[in-house]
Parts: sequence; structure tokens; C-alpha cells
Amino acid sequence: MGNEFASFKGIPYGAPPLGSLRFRPPEPHGGWQGVRNATEHGSKCLQFNTFSGALEGDEDCLFLNVYTARLPTATEKVRLPVLVWLHGGAFIFGDGDASPLFGPEYFMDQQVVLVTINNRLGPFGFLTTGDEAAPGNYGLHDQRLALQWVRDNIAAFGGGPSLVTLFGESAGGAGVGLHVLSPLSKGLFARAISQSGASFCNFAASGEPQGDLARRHAELLGCPSGSSQDVVACLREKPAAEVMMAVQKLETDLVVGLPIVYKARVDAESDTPFLPEDPHVLLREGRFSRVPWLHGMTHDEGAFMIGTHSAESPPKYSSRDWNVWAKDILAISKVTEDPPAMAEKIYRFYFDQNPVGEGNLERLVEVYTDRTIAACTSKEADLASAHTPVYRYVLNHMGPGRQSFAKILSAILGTADGSVRDYGVSHTDDLLYLFKNGLAPPVAVGSEEHKMIRFMVSLWISFARQGYPSTDVVSMPMWPVYTAEDRQHMWLNNQPSVGSAAFSERIAFWRGLEINESWRAPQGGSTLQKDEL
Repeated sequence: MGNEFASFKGIPYGAPPLGSLRFRPPEPHGGWQGVRNATEHGSKCLQFNTFSGALEGDEDCLFLNVYTARLPTATEKVRLPVLVWLHGGAFIFGDGDASPLFGPEYFMDQQVVLVTINNRLGPFGFLTTGDEAAPGNYGLHDQRLALQWVRDNIAAFGGGPSLVTLFGESAGGAGVGLHVLSPLSKGLFARAISQSGASFCNFAASGEPQGDLARRHAELLGCPSGSSQDVVACLREKPAAEVMMAVQKLETDLVVGLPIVYKARVDAESDTPFLPEDPHVLLREGRFSRVPWLHGMTHDEGAFMIGTHSAESPPKYSSRDWNVWAKDILAISKVTEDPPAMAEKIYRFYFDQNPVGEGNLERLVEVYTDRTIAACTSKEADLASAHTPVYRYVLNHMGPGRQSFAKILSAILGTADGSVRDYGVSHTDDLLYLFKNGLAPPVAVGSEEHKMIRFMVSLWISFARQGYPSTDVVSMPMWPVYTAEDRQHMWLNNQPSVGSAAFSERIAFWRGLEINESWRAPQGGSTLQKDEL
């Protein structure tokens, strides 16, 4: 954690998506004259601050950052592995900037190139009329354009254009899955790493028609009714801040506690479809980029959803009636004909009729873990593994050197009083072993924390180099290829070991529910198997 490296921030990869380019796939940036100042990050994309709720960012936000451990010289060509990072944030918030969450220092201790990007979010990234007027998926097209920029330019930074690994966490992990499926991204990366996200997780993408949302959105902004083209033309004229503020007035279901209005979708009607078919169908039929795929999650993803609270102050969940809020907070209100009945099934399976409270909140963590991450990521791994090498992991490190995002959050929120309960290895905890976090305490070289960081980074970089995860930091058995039959995975901790069928009973329960996330094969197209719904 002390190697020198070169940093190039705020590089524009796309033309500002303003005016007539709003709600359209991006166009390449036209370049610049002379020497560009690359010492500051570019603007983040428009979003609401997750803590204050304030609107921040800019519509002109298509920037990326490049960090390289070694630049080529006039006499020496360098072709280092390249890791391209897609940030999380439910496709409605977040950015790829180093401060405070994604410092490159841990990766820069190795001979690699790291690229982080910003892409359009919320309505600017995903608003759709459901037809060719506004097909949606613009944020994914932004990421694809950034990958093209990397292919065309990364050699100048010491990276190998054929050695690109796409990786991301949460919505970023889902984005990786969507790029694996997209014909437009084929050939732009050689490996894929999905952390705590999959292409058909309920926060990622939907087959539910979203055109009415765009019309209601336009009505809130005073646009007259008319054709889809008329609606989009009016929305393009509205100030960006007004478009964002109107989103908050749209009624929508909560997904992982967040008001995710617009999602990625099948855009077959587009002139340049990013996702031409239902993800299940593409995966089942092997119609995707068959690259080696590292695929995993943390053991207690749902701890992030519960949040931190004092032992003297029970969380809000214990005082609510399960059937009132579970159908909404678990995003099941539109996936079944009888949400209360499904909520009751979930309640019986996890709580056995006991009230939800301080004594069994670990079970609530399991509910969130399974509904939000475990069921969808394991299904994506199952389907993909029939066609390409998949390596599955579960991060469950609770020993010396453990890092916890919940502890960081509790300090930010002022609850670090020693009474904060620990619900396990949470969603986003993996990021603390990969990126230097400006909100976390400093890590001492040679400490147990440092050893875990070196271990995790070595796995990611070895996979980027050779398409297979390995390490010389700790003793680790051979990592088996994952299959849908044995579902072997690696437990990631300071003594890694091979496991099989993690959370199998719980995942089987979710697969047995009559859940349909509104994905449908287009009329006359391929049909889904019942167990793929």
C-alpha cells in the first residue's frame, strides 16, 4: 500500500448527453486540443444524496478515471491486465470516483490498470416509453461506450486491450451480468466478476411494461398527452433538476427499501438493442459472451438492509405487522396474485409464527439476503455454468482482520456506542478489501486487515490475468468450477475452504414460490421453463 502509480481523472468518454442526446445512447466524445488537466474527477451523474436527500451531480457526467501501476515508454511496451469497475447504487446513485469509496491504492500495489466510470442513473439512465421513442438502457449503453474507449485507448496507459476484466458490485454486479448477455458488449472484455448482483435480481431489470411511468412522469412536468415521440420531445426540454424532482412524486414499489422507478429492460424494438431477449432465455440457450466468470456474494447480504441500531432501540421492523410491510419491502407486491399469502409463506418459513423482534433479527437478515441476492445470483450462476467456466464464492470472514461497512455507517450516523449489533458479513463488506475507503480507519501494513486485503486483491488480479482465481497470500485449495449439479464454491476468509450448495434449503424455498418478476419471452419467441421464473 505504498507503490507509486499514475492517476488520470475526469477523462470524458462520451459527448455530454444533453438536449437531443437525452434519452438516447451516448455518442463518443470528440476529444480536446492540447493537454487536458486530469487531476480532478469529473461530475457525478444526477442523483439524490443517500444521506441528506439533496440533489447533486450533473447531467454532463460521462467521465472515467484511469489508474496505472506502470506507463509504457518509448522503448518499452507494457500490456498489463485491465480491471474496469462498475459501481453499485441500484442504478439510482453512486459514482466511480476514488473519494471516498473507491481508492485505487490496493490494486496499485500490483501490476494492473484500474478504470472506474460514471454512467447515467435514474430517469436519465433508464426512462423508457416502451417503444423506439425512448427504449431505455442508456446507462448500460454508457458503460458499453466506456468499454469501447478502454479497448481503443488503454494501451497508452500500459493496459492490454485483450486483457480487460469487467467487475462490479450490487447494481454494478448486475450490470456485469447484463453486459455478458448483451451482443453490443461482446468482445469488449475477456473476463467477468459479479459481486452481489445478477442480471435478473429484482433491483436490476424488469420485464414489466414501464411506458406508463414515463407518461405519468411527463404529466407531472406539464407535458401534454400525445404520442411517445411527443412525450419524449417534451421531456427533453425540461430542466434536468425538474425531471429528477418529479421522480420522487411517482408512486412505485420499494425494492431493497429504495424507490427504483426505472430499470433495465428488454429493448428489442430499439435500433440498437442492448438486451434483445429475456436474460433467462439468453443464459439457458448460451447466447451470451462465454467468458470465465467469477460470481459471488457475502454471507449476510441482508445485514445492510436492516442497518445499524442500538441494542436499546429496537429496529422499526419489530413494531410492524409483517403482512402490511413485507409485501412491499420484499418487493413481492407485483410478482404474485396474492401478496399477503406469499408474505405469510415467507413468514412461516423463516420465523415459524414467532414475532419479528430483537431475538430473531438474524432470520430477517436471511430473508433479505435470500430475496435480494442469494436466489437471483445462484440462478444466474446455475444457468451460465452450463456454457462457460463459473467460479462461485461466498465471503464469510469474521476472524482477525475483518472489515465491516456497518461499523463505518454506525460511526457516520453517530451510533458507534458499543451497543451496535453485528449481523454478519454484510452487503458491500467485500469492497473494503478491494478499495481504499476514505471513511474507514487506516490499515497498517502487516496487520491482519492488510493480509485480508492482499488475499482478496490477489484473487481478483489472478482471475484477471489467467481466468482462474488463485493466490499465494494464504493457503487455499484448488478452486472448483461451479456447476448447477454440485454448486461448489469457495468460502473466502483467512482460511479459505471449498463448500457446496450454500443456503440450499433457503434458495430452494424461494425457487418454489410462485414468483414472477414480470419477465416474459416475447410473443412467438422462446418460452421459459417453470423453474426459471
